Amino acid sequence: MPDQKSESTLWLDPTMGISGDMFAAALLDLGAPRREMLAAMKTAGDLFGVADIHTHLQFLADDTPAQQLHIHWLAGTETLFFDRAQSYLDQALTQTGVKGEYARFAQRALAALIEAETKTHAGGQVEPQPIEQVSLSIIGVARTPYPYGGNAPYQPLKEDETEGDFYIELHPQYAAGLAELPTFTHLFIISYLDRSTGYSLGVTPPWGERPKQRGLFATRSPNRPSPIGLTRARIRRLEGNRVITGPLDLFDGTPVLDLKPFIPSLDGGIESASDGWLSDSDHLELHRRGIPHQHTEEDGHLREVRDILVLLTGAAWGLQALEIDLTRIKCLSSVQVGGGTVLTSRGRLPVPAPATQAILERFDIPYAPGPVEVELLTPAGAAILAGLSPSFITRQETLLPAAKIGLGMGQRKLERPNVLRILNYRELKNQ
Repeated sequence: MPDQKSESTLWLDPTMGISGDMFAAALLDLGAPRREMLAAMKTAGDLFGVADIHTHLQFLADDTPAQQLHIHWLAGTETLFFDRAQSYLDQALTQTGVKGEYARFAQRALAALIEAETKTHAGGQVEPQPIEQVSLSIIGVARTPYPYGGNAPYQPLKEDETEGDFYIELHPQYAAGLAELPTFTHLFIISYLDRSTGYSLGVTPPWGERPKQRGLFATRSPNRPSPIGLTRARIRRLEGNRVITGPLDLFDGTPVLDLKPFIPSLDGGIESASDGWLSDSDHLELHRRGIPHQHTEEDGHLREVRDILVLLTGAAWGLQALEIDLTRIKCLSSVQVGGGTVLTSRGRLPVPAPATQAILERFDIPYAPGPVEVELLTPAGAAILAGLSPSFITRQETLLPAAKIGLGMGQRKLERPNVLRILNYRELKNQ
C-alpha cells in the first residue's frame, strides 16, 4: 500500500469581506498556536516600536466564539513608510523562522499593497465626493518640545514632571488681543489637529482590559470630521506676541484657531458629572497624569505600515504553523467589498477604496458590492488575497466536510456579524 500524507487546504468565505486583522485572528481560531503566533507578531513590531498585541474572545448571536485581534502601539514607536517596509518584513520573516512559500506569500502581499498605494496616490484619477466645509483663520501656532513624528503626552497636568518650553506664538496682527489675558490663571487653546488621519463614526479606543467600539463623539479621538483640539493650560506670562504656558498636549507647530480664558466660576467642576464609560479605567490615569503614550489609529481606510508588517508576519507564521498548502487556497464566493464611502487621505471616496480597487483589478479578483453600506474589504485584506492567489469556486462545489472552522472577528458592529470564516480541510493523498 503506498504511503499517504496529509494535505491541508484552506477555504475562505469572504461574504463579509477581509481585513488583515480578521485573517490573522481566523488563523488563531483555526488552531495556530496562540502564544507563539502573537510572539512572532511582537518580534516584527519590536523592529520599529513597542506593541501590545492581544486577542479577545467574542461571541456571535448564537454563542459561537470568534477571535478578535488588537494591536496597540506604545510610546516611542517609529513612523514607517512604504519605501522601508520590504526590508523590515524580510527581517521579521527571518527572525521568526518563516521560510519558503510562506515567506513569499507575505512578500507578494506587501508588494501588491505598495504597488497599489503608489499607483493610486500618483494617478489622482478619483475625485473626492464634495463635503460641506467652513473656513477658519489660524491665529498662531503652538510651540512645544514634541516634534512631528514623535509622541506628545495627553492632557498634561503636572508641570513639575514636564521639561521644555511651551508657548503659543500668535501672528503679529493678533497680538493686541492678548491684553488683560494674564489677569486669568488658565486659558483654553483651540487648535487644528493637522495630523488627524480621517475618521469613523465608530472607533475602538484602547481603554480597559476589553476594548470595545464606541461612538466617535463619546471619545476623545483626534480623528474627527472637524479635527479640533481643546487644551487647558496655565498662563505663566506674556512676552510680546507669545503666551508662555504650562505643559501642552500638542505637537510643535500645531495651528491655533482661538484662545479663551478659563473662568472657574463658569467652567469649574460639576459635582454631578461622571467619567461615563471611562470610569475606573487604568488608561484614563495615563491621561490624568500626562504620561506620554501612543494610541492605535482607531479606524481609517488603511492601517499604518507598521500594522501591515505585523499582520503579514503573523499571517505567514500562522499559515506555516498550520502547514497550509498555499497552492490549493480556495474562495467560496466573490469577495464582498461593502458599500458607501470611506474617508481616505485624498478625501471621502466610494467603496472600494482606490488602493483596494487597484489590487482587485491588477490580480483579477472577483468581487461584488454589499451586503452592507460600510467598507468590508480593506487594502490589506485585498493584498492578502493577492498574495494567496486563491481559486474561486461556487458553494455547490463544496461537497467535502471541513476538518475545522476558524472565525476572525472584525472591529465593526454590524447587523450581520463582521466575521471572516475560514475552513481547514485535510485529505490523504498517495505519495
